[in-house]
Amino acid sequence: MWFKDAQLMSYAQRKQRLRWQAGTFLLCLLIPLGILLYFGFAQLKQNQLNTYQEQARHLILQIDRQMFKRRLLTDALPVNAFDYYQAVYNPLTDETLQMPSVLSHLDPARPTATRPIQGLVGYFQFDAQGRFNSPIWPEPLSDKGIANPDSERRKASPELQQRYDQAKFIYQILSKSKALQSKLSQGLSKESGLYQLWFDVPGYLIFYRLPKVGAQRKLQGYLVRREPYLLNLVSEYLSQSQFDLPVLLTLDADSSSGSNTMYSAMTTQPEPVHFLLTHSQSPARRLAQTDIPTNLSEQFLYSDALRWPFNNYTLHFATHTLPMSQTMLYSSVFALSLILTILGACYGFYRLSVKQLALAEQRMNFVSSVSHELKTPLTAIRMYAEMLRSGTVVSTDARQDYYGFIHSESERLSRLIDNILLLTRLNHHDQDGLSQVNPEYVQVTMLADIIRSKTSTLLDKHAFTLNMVIEPPLSEEAAVLVDQDAFAQVVINIAENTVKFFAAEGITDPARRQLDITFRRNDHNRDKLELEIRDYGPGVSQQQCDKLFELFYRGGNELTRTTQGTGIGLALVAQLVNAQKGQITAHRMTPGLALRLTLHTQHLHLMMPESGTQA
Repeated sequence: MWFKDAQLMSYAQRKQRLRWQAGTFLLCLLIPLGILLYFGFAQLKQNQLNTYQEQARHLILQIDRQMFKRRLLTDALPVNAFDYYQAVYNPLTDETLQMPSVLSHLDPARPTATRPIQGLVGYFQFDAQGRFNSPIWPEPLSDKGIANPDSERRKASPELQQRYDQAKFIYQILSKSKALQSKLSQGLSKESGLYQLWFDVPGYLIFYRLPKVGAQRKLQGYLVRREPYLLNLVSEYLSQSQFDLPVLLTLDADSSSGSNTMYSAMTTQPEPVHFLLTHSQSPARRLAQTDIPTNLSEQFLYSDALRWPFNNYTLHFATHTLPMSQTMLYSSVFALSLILTILGACYGFYRLSVKQLALAEQRMNFVSSVSHELKTPLTAIRMYAEMLRSGTVVSTDARQDYYGFIHSESERLSRLIDNILLLTRLNHHDQDGLSQVNPEYVQVTMLADIIRSKTSTLLDKHAFTLNMVIEPPLSEEAAVLVDQDAFAQVVINIAENTVKFFAAEGITDPARRQLDITFRRNDHNRDKLELEIRDYGPGVSQQQCDKLFELFYRGGNELTRTTQGTGIGLALVAQLVNAQKGQITAHRMTPGLALRLTLHTQHLHLMMPESGTQA
């Protein structure tokens, strides 16, 4: 079918092949374009994801740096500051005084040698024998002393009671740490001087170091609540991030990544801590597991472990589906415009090709119909002419009939040829063709006379009645802008078309053998006249009404059509009306068809009495 000779194909086959070719061409354009757009948008989305991942990586790097600075600052605390009393030498008196430690204050938020530690519970110290003391309480604490408090402590001041209760609370929390108990039982061996971390007590973090104090080694450190400490650690830099959308940050303890042995002593796995950052420059807030929106876990961004001593903690970044960036938005608009342009261009070329195929088909039909229109009268003229030449027709009346038939058929051929030539000149805007149409103002009564004179013979021959009406308030003296010859050609073509299709349909009702011609003033423009020519024939559909004035258009199939004609009569009518600066439209009637000509007029202010002139 693709390589079939177009000359041997019907119009439907050529149109079907055009559809396949247009569809294939469109797919050849859209498929590569779709693949290109798909990978292009995927790359843009990946670039956007890489941007957020880089921001998350940079945020973890900042948190690691901050933790390193805090370790250095807390390591600057003197080792003797963990005793309740410190020996202070007074050079003026040459005496050594016992002064309370700088860590002995009760307020955990009060700055010491470092910046305030968020969530700080208090400081502690264990000696090599496992005895506990805190800078806020002057005496060591033990399980036995806590279980049997002496009577003097009951009489102590409120401040001493508060100090004791706080020291006891720190001791009780530390006693729950199996990692600390294991360290005390194994002995305090030499380790790094920097603070290290235990977090086997749920809800708390235990920072510790093993410095040498005098001749023995001690375990010193401080206890903090996990959530406020981590929230401060993370939210401080979350508020400085550049995220443009809500981000869920999860701080999760992972025992599989632990390098120390304390996990074997842990009874419960620390619960993950969730933070929500709504947008940049806003404070982060902690979320419970049940309060986390489900859509915030749709798009994973980045995950990485923190440095020592938090290397058992991993930060996970997630958010909802990434929105379209401006680049993606502009690219989408461009892609959509490109696709619409391609679709519009392909559809335009397809419609143009279909019209060309239809025009070619109409031209073929025109050649067929013209050949038929020329051959039939020429055959009859030749036959009668040969009969007259041979002398076989003896009767004078018969010879006159033959002469009349030859004359009428030759006039018919002449009109057909004149129509074709005139239409050709009008379509190509030839100066000679245009010069033949010179509209001027003619009275309505003269137009009525032209209609009667040009259609009377044809209508009388086929027993048609002509009904002509000039509706008030239109005056008979109103002048209409027409070319008399062109107007006559218009009327003749319309009348011939009416008679031809009436006879072809075989309508036998004599009441329908009439042609109504009405002159009336246009309802929308007082300076125009509307001439309606209405028949009572078979009529046409509304779809055909829109095509009646197309060149070569004829309803039906050329091979099965029984009516004569070439398909140029009404097309010529439309061209002639336009040349007279008028308009023509077709309207479906019940029964029949109405053609309405709108023409320019003058002197519409001259009114006649409200009575019609009928012929």
